[in-house]
Amino acid sequence: MNVLIVGLGLIGASLAKTLKKNTSHTVLGWNRTGTVSARAVDDGVIDKTGSLEELIPQADITFVNFYPEAIVPFIIKHKNLFKKNSIVTDSCGIKTKICRELENENFDFYFIGAHPMAGREVSGYDNSLATLFDDASFICTPFKNTPRNKTDALVGLAQEMGFARTVVTTPEHHDEMIAFTSQIAHVLACSYVLSPLAPHHAGYSAGSYRDVSRVARINADMWTELFIDNKEPLVREIDDLVSNLMKFKYSIVNEDDKALRDLMEKGNRIKEEIG
Repeated sequence: MNVLIVGLGLIGASLAKTLKKNTSHTVLGWNRTGTVSARAVDDGVIDKTGSLEELIPQADITFVNFYPEAIVPFIIKHKNLFKKNSIVTDSCGIKTKICRELENENFDFYFIGAHPMAGREVSGYDNSLATLFDDASFICTPFKNTPRNKTDALVGLAQEMGFARTVVTTPEHHDEMIAFTSQIAHVLACSYVLSPLAPHHAGYSAGSYRDVSRVARINADMWTELFIDNKEPLVREIDDLVSNLMKFKYSIVNEDDKALRDLMEKGNRIKEEIG
């Protein structure tokens, strides 16, 4: 099978490396910067590069790895190039906006939204890893009318690549869960290090500072698009977080040790139960 990776940045090149490491499929690759594509061939990350006009018609499965706002325009622009009955997917961290914009398009191929759940605080081809998706989840968000065998084919490829878990769900459920498990953590970390005390943490910080602040290392351009494109679920999570912070604030201000203890015991109990 021919698998095309469009966009050879951190995620795209890591997908290519994972395919080469764990499968026998032919890996085609394209990047807007041609020198990156050439390096990927030289490094053995992909088997072949070329123009989109050459590569897209050969692909049985195509992964589009762009920032959120670029994915739909790219697919629509090149819709006549994709192989008939092939699978086109993406790797974006939000799904509803992309899937609903593409759902009513008349394609000769099948678009299935996907999210290989892994990342790093750094970006670009040079930081890609063949192990990035070890122990990671691969989430698929097919349309209601997507044939089961097409979804099974994409899930099967993810399993063949070595993803530890595969999940099939709706775009909307994906986005509300990602708002909680990922996006709100980045909002919290950035808010945390905006404190005027943050520059003076050296000598006073240990594991707690490191754990909470880690994901403040962020690609602001990409995450701005992700946050805005997932506005409603993320705002709900921010509202919940602010509400819980205010409960702590009022308990401390009022020196209500019982309420404060109850909040922490509840938090501890939930963490112990859910991991």
